[in-house]
Amino acid sequence: MTAGIGPDLALEPGLIALDEHRIGTALELPDGAVRVEQAVDSTNSCLARYRDEGQPVRVLLAEYQSAGRGRHGRRWLSPPGRGLYLSTAWSFDQPPRALGALSLVAGLAAAEALEQQLAVRVGLKWPNDLQIDGRKLGGCLVDLAADRTGKTNAIIGIGINVDFRGLQGPDQPWTDLAAHAGFIDRNQLAACVIKRLDQELGRFQQAGFAACAARWAGRDVLFGRELAVIESGRPGLRGRGAGVDAHGGLVVKTNQGNRVVRTGEVSQSIRADRA
Repeated sequence: MTAGIGPDLALEPGLIALDEHRIGTALELPDGAVRVEQAVDSTNSCLARYRDEGQPVRVLLAEYQSAGRGRHGRRWLSPPGRGLYLSTAWSFDQPPRALGALSLVAGLAAAEALEQQLAVRVGLKWPNDLQIDGRKLGGCLVDLAADRTGKTNAIIGIGINVDFRGLQGPDQPWTDLAAHAGFIDRNQLAACVIKRLDQELGRFQQAGFAACAARWAGRDVLFGRELAVIESGRPGLRGRGAGVDAHGGLVVKTNQGNRVVRTGEVSQSIRADRA
């Protein structure tokens, strides 16, 4: 039984296909640990099915997602061969409620990998967006499930717009790597992102969010901005971005003092002083 879906895709001329052997070799992972699918519904969902089937796949990449997911079930645009769509599986000793900062850790790992490979400065918008100059480049999605032993099985997905030239992009300000770095070797980039993600998740498992909080803060695009938080589709808290707490919650400075936001959508206006 296979968890992938759909026929093989014919990529556009000039696009280099993802290569699971090349990526797995770069990561020094055993055969079967990295898999590339042509088409899936979403890499998170597909990898979860593989894990449920007992297959040894730890990292899954796809050329195309027919139902890529963002936060709150939103559709993630995934044109064939034009992005990097990947998921990785991890197990944590902590319960899901203690892992609220996972999407922040994943975002930081992706941002630092991109900067290492392509010398592009990537900002982080709480809780899971990657941005360049205020435009969305990518994002992270974390799915958690507790098992009978008390551990938490996590599927951590990352999507990055690589080359959307000539395509209609998402319905929000967006950008892609091609606009900032020219040609991108997706296989090399995938290996770099996954390796950096493994490093950061290992640190998080040992020391929590404190292991990367300062580096995350250095990329926080909401700090010092006037914010409006939308909760359950309704306008809610208003204030100024004041960083994140030890558990990954957004701190908002209001006239009544600091408030911590765990869920919700954030819109932003002008930047205020960072001091």
